[in-house]
Amino acid sequence: MRFAAITFRYATDADKGSAAGPDALLKAGLISWLEEAGHEIVGPLHVELSSEEEAAYGSWNKIGFANARLAQLIFDVTKAQAFPILFESNCYAAIGALAGLLKSGVSAPRLGMVWIDAHGDCNTPETTLSGMLSGMPVAIATGQCLHRLRQNAGLEPPLLAHNVVMVCVRANDPLEQELIDQCGIPQVPVGDVRSDRRMLCAAMDRLSDSVDSIYVHFDVDALDRSELALMRLSEPNGPMRDEMAKALEMIMAYSKVAAFGVSDFNPERDVEGQAFRAILAVFRGAIAGVAQRSRR
Repeated sequence: MRFAAITFRYATDADKGSAAGPDALLKAGLISWLEEAGHEIVGPLHVELSSEEEAAYGSWNKIGFANARLAQLIFDVTKAQAFPILFESNCYAAIGALAGLLKSGVSAPRLGMVWIDAHGDCNTPETTLSGMLSGMPVAIATGQCLHRLRQNAGLEPPLLAHNVVMVCVRANDPLEQELIDQCGIPQVPVGDVRSDRRMLCAAMDRLSDSVDSIYVHFDVDALDRSELALMRLSEPNGPMRDEMAKALEMIMAYSKVAAFGVSDFNPERDVEGQAFRAILAVFRGAIAGVAQRSRR
């Protein structure tokens, strides 16, 4: 198959450790593994701001600009018949990923997202306890806050909240959980991912029937803390790497899935490559799912 590797290396000061994550994943061998498996690779392509955008005021503002650049790259590679694989510093790159699929011709009501993360990242500036932009991407993408950032990225109109599926989310702030419930975002619990995945299959069937294009977002902290060495914001009671790999293989086999992103890997915190090995196992599962389509 033909894949396009795209890096998003921009991050706020609060998330600067993960800015090195995309390049570290490339150097550690994810792209080499794809090539050895016989796949064609476009890139890697890198999100880069113009000098004017680099000089713009405000780190959140720059994240909006970077997402617009990401959206353009996704549009370009999709037009070239390559499947985008995104290596992201942080979860707010999901805004550009969605904008890229929208730019590629999908109508906003027919755009969906699978959010695989320990956290819902559905805070707003009014509900957040941390004040971190990285805790807000789902709220931004669904039009709950920071409209200018979303519009600068090209995600206009916003994603419909009921076209989001959350998987393995288990560590939300109280007001954040209230907003998720109010928006009616379905959630697939860790227990289902660790067992027969019936709820996950039902959620994917519903989403695939409702939309034309799906972005799958995987934050490494969706995995159990024991898999991630010293990764920041890791949480207990998550799935192990093999369980997540099987879940992603199932998800990515759906033909409506149009892009896949891996986010929030901090190489400085990866003790003896433990987290990378877990990510590679999950990544292999995701690619196996995409490859199944060509055999159907």
